[in-house]
Amino acid sequence: MGKFDVVFLQSALDDVEDIVLYIAKDSAQSAIKMHDYIVDTANRLSEFPMMGRAVPDEKISRRGFRMIGIGKYLLFYKVYDKRVVILRVLHGARDYPNLLDEIPNDESDSG
Repeated sequence: MGKFDVVFLQSALDDVEDIVLYIAKDSAQSAIKMHDYIVDTANRLSEFPMMGRAVPDEKISRRGFRMIGIGKYLLFYKVYDKRVVILRVLHGARDYPNLLDEIPNDESDSG
């Protein structure tokens, strides 16, 4: 299996920025570590695109969305032919089924 391209939707980039800014209020070093952890996890998907699990919400899972836990956060993505699209990175306590349901089918196909 060759490498997959990993692409972040703007919504996922915004999520990462929000996470980093929030953590940086207490510790710049911890914020940098979390940023790197998120990016490193996403980049591992280029070699292991199925390493996450199907989203437990049936409606979201039917759309092919997968997830990986990163500390208190969840990275949501979808795998295409040779591309992994990072959809969102959300705190695990958030109502992710409704937030992911807001992603149009064609938006997750772009990138």
